[in-house]
Order: sequence, then C-alpha cells, then structure tokens
Amino acid sequence: MTLERYSGHADPVDVSAVGAWEGPLFIVGMPRSGTKLLRGLLSKHPRIRSLSAETDFLPFIDQWLVQHGEPATAEAFEQLANAMSGANYFNFRPATRGPFRWQDWRSACNGRFDVSGLFEGFARYELDAERGSGLIWVDKSPAYIRQIPLIVRHFPVGRILHIVRDVRDHCVSMRNAWGKDIRRAAWRWGKDVTVAHRQCLSLPERCLEVRFEELLQNTETQMRRICQFLDLDFSADLTQLSQSVEQRGYAAGRNEIMRDNFRKFETRLKPHEIESIESLAWNCMRAMDYTPIRATEQRTMSALAQYMLKLKDGAHLVSNGMSRRGVAAAVRFHTTHHRMAR
Repeated sequence: MTLERYSGHADPVDVSAVGAWEGPLFIVGMPRSGTKLLRGLLSKHPRIRSLSAETDFLPFIDQWLVQHGEPATAEAFEQLANAMSGANYFNFRPATRGPFRWQDWRSACNGRFDVSGLFEGFARYELDAERGSGLIWVDKSPAYIRQIPLIVRHFPVGRILHIVRDVRDHCVSMRNAWGKDIRRAAWRWGKDVTVAHRQCLSLPERCLEVRFEELLQNTETQMRRICQFLDLDFSADLTQLSQSVEQRGYAAGRNEIMRDNFRKFETRLKPHEIESIESLAWNCMRAMDYTPIRATEQRTMSALAQYMLKLKDGAHLVSNGMSRRGVAAAVRFHTTHHRMAR
C-alpha cells in the first residue's frame, strides 16, 4: 500500500498499522518556538501526514456551529465553506493541491458534521489520508496553545505536542522575524505557556511537552520519547531534516538542525532588555526550570500597556505586509487571522 505524502514524496505505509491510532496530533507552542522544526522531523515518519499550512480556524468552526447548528445539508455546508473562504490557511495552501472544492471536503466528512467531523474531514481531504489507512493526520498551529481545552473536548483521542522555548530566545526571534516588541512577547509567553503547561500536566496521556533546546541538543532522545508517546516506531530518519523548514531567522534556508540555536539572547539582548523580559515572565520561567540571570521577581503589565504594545505590534505587521500585499490586503490578512483564531 503506497500513498503520496503531502510534500510530494512517496513512502510506503506499513499496512500492519491499519487499525492503529490515526490522530489527530496537534503541534502547539508560542510562535518562533520550534513548531516547524518538530513538524519537519515528524513528517519523515511514513505514517505521518501533516498539513503544510496552519489552520487556526478550529475556534471559528466551533463558534459557527454554536450559532448555526451542524451543516448537514449541502446548502448549509456551502454557507460554512463560504464563511471560511477568507481564512489565512488558503493564502498558504500549496498551489499543487489545485482548487479547493467544498463538495470534496463535505464528502470527506463521512456524514459527520459536528466540529470534529468537519475538521477531520477537512484535514483528510487536504492530505489525501483516508480513514483506516493507518495514517496519522497532523495540524501544526501554534495559536492552538490557547485552545487545548477545545481540542480535548472535540477530539477525545487527539494528542498534543507542546513545544517550549526559552522566553529570552523567543523574544529575540520574535523581534528579528516580525519586529515584535519584546516586552509584549515576554508577557504573552508568561501567560500562555503557564496555562498550557498546567493543562498538559493534568493530561499526561494526551499532552507531551518538548523543550526546544533539548530537541536541538538531544534530537534522538527527544524523538524516541515522542514516538513512544505517539505509539510509533522510531527510526534514525526522524533525527534529520530532509529540507529547510524555516524562512526567517538564524535557521532560515538551512536543511540541517542548527544545534547551537539557543542562548542567542546572551549576545543579542542588552542587560536591561534581559531583565525586562525575565521580570515579565519570571513566574513561568521558574515553573519551566529556566533560570533568570538578572530579574529577581515577577513584574506585571497593565491592561493599558498591553493594549498600546498590541497596537504598536499590529501597526508594524501591517506596515511590513503592505509592501507585499498592499494596504487593504495587509489589514485584511491580520484581521482575518484574529477572527478565525480567537
């Protein structure tokens, strides 16, 4: 039995895996924390099929069904498809897939039009991964770090990989990649990682946490650990990338694992910037066993300060996007992302 991998490579699928767990697997984490690296390594496994673009629209589907009910008829399904047509997923969907047909998506739902049926049907349609094939479907959407309860509620057998990166390096990467303010990045890291960490601790059979730094330095150990969690056979292929997974930052364009891509903050941040980041994420750093080197206590950020920095980050993203998409398109891109992922 041979199926085409979504990237275009053909790999044999062990037919003995038919009847085994077939997903879903969600890879979550703060942006610029190694989610693409983790997906790239896992995609080397012949039983893994991963969406190449982030969905982000699971919360939107959930809310749409609350308001409109299950789209059991073709007419209702088309209304849902039209409502989702502006999702940013479609801006990054590979052109090689050809036109997206909602009729084929509906067929892939296999008569299930609840949230999990719709979402699984979408993934299986996009990945050509039929039920019973032994293939595990994977969605790498970092924003779902804030949607773990939603995932758990709708996918009773779903599993989650939560990857965590040192907040100081996270902030360096956020600034380098997108010009984000490191103070807001640190504050959000502290809040989101804390909540996700607690949720994962309460669901050890459903959620596994992976340290970005350990994945870089001890790739085989971590991939063996992940394979055990996912009931997959380990192979040495899972420790090497087959192609570059990054378009930004230190690892951009590299098809090897950049094993020294940690503690970059020591040379790229000023002492007062390190202190600011650590103080805004101090509690979470301690909980995650990251050692602050300058801060000595947790500092808060007012709602007004958060809002002002959010406006600053948004304006910067839009201004950067204008050169590539134009003013209207850039605003629409970021507005749609917020609407679908909230």
